[in-house]
Amino acid sequence: MLARHALAEKGGSLDTPTGKRIVGNLHFSGTRALNNSLDTAGTGFDPTLQSVVEAMKARIESRPGPVGKAFLLQPETETVRGWYNGLTIRPGFSLVLSDLRYAEQCVYHHECGEYLKLHFKLDGTSVIGSEQEEDVPVLPGLMSFLVQPTDSVKYERIVGESHERSITMICSKDFVSGLLSPGTPDLPASIADFLRARASHFTYDSLPMHPQMRPIVEDILSPPDTGALGNLMMEAKALELLCFAIKQILGSSRTTETVRPRDRRKIEELCRILGDDTQASYSIADLCRHLAWNETQMMECFKQVTGTTISTYRQRVRMDNARRQLCDTDASITEVAFNAGYEHPSNFATAFKRTFGYSPRLARARLN
Repeated sequence: MLARHALAEKGGSLDTPTGKRIVGNLHFSGTRALNNSLDTAGTGFDPTLQSVVEAMKARIESRPGPVGKAFLLQPETETVRGWYNGLTIRPGFSLVLSDLRYAEQCVYHHECGEYLKLHFKLDGTSVIGSEQEEDVPVLPGLMSFLVQPTDSVKYERIVGESHERSITMICSKDFVSGLLSPGTPDLPASIADFLRARASHFTYDSLPMHPQMRPIVEDILSPPDTGALGNLMMEAKALELLCFAIKQILGSSRTTETVRPRDRRKIEELCRILGDDTQASYSIADLCRHLAWNETQMMECFKQVTGTTISTYRQRVRMDNARRQLCDTDASITEVAFNAGYEHPSNFATAFKRTFGYSPRLARARLN
């Protein structure tokens, strides 16, 4: 028998009383699932994805996925346009992909189930909070992990006139238990409590996304293949991204002891600046002045938190942005090179091939 699910689209602002319906469309990264053992034999959806499907209250297109059914939803309203894609990679492990353009601010109130969620945001800005935690901005370029016990509540405000591109991994306790144990060294306390079934409230933490993760997220959001080959690629990329995420989360516990919270916030701000500065117009000295930070300390903290150098991080962001332009725009390769801060297209082509293993011309042909 299917478990009953509460409506997820409640609340009109971060101060709106619980139970008041929100105006706008659903954002499905935090819908409620009351029972991980939900019987989905009649639907073909995994419980982690079934919770999302039931909260939609909308007609969806279903198709075969790597495991069970996958879905596609394409909202076309005055408030939001774009698409959601949900698919299950392993029993108890699903993805919700989103590429959405918001015309105005939307605020959502999510009642959550007992899941661990990993969120990878390439573009867009939102603010999340709960009844126990302060509001926290979720900026592009961050990987977030959220522990959401049953009946916990998350509020999310999406900034108006924005474009959000993100992936949310939804993991059941049984699935995570097959990878980690509460005693795993350097495991954050919130995840250990989740595995012990002791998590009592919504918890959230974030890290700058490692440069190696960004192209994987891009590939998942824009898969070159469909059908069986597309599912196979999606499965491989999702598992690769999950492995990178777990390693970074475990490593973050060690850096927490040596990097002050104030410096971690500066690193997140620095990653945002580097993400926006696609032409690499800011020098290291400019960044130091902007952040009021000593150069040596800034570079050491950045390497501790992100696992890479500022120059490597910036170069990867530039190349990822260039690849996205090749895929999404009609700009010539010369224009893309100039937008990436290169005066000579040949230098850009060399850097692009060094990063991805193929030329910009071949990238445009493959991605389109």
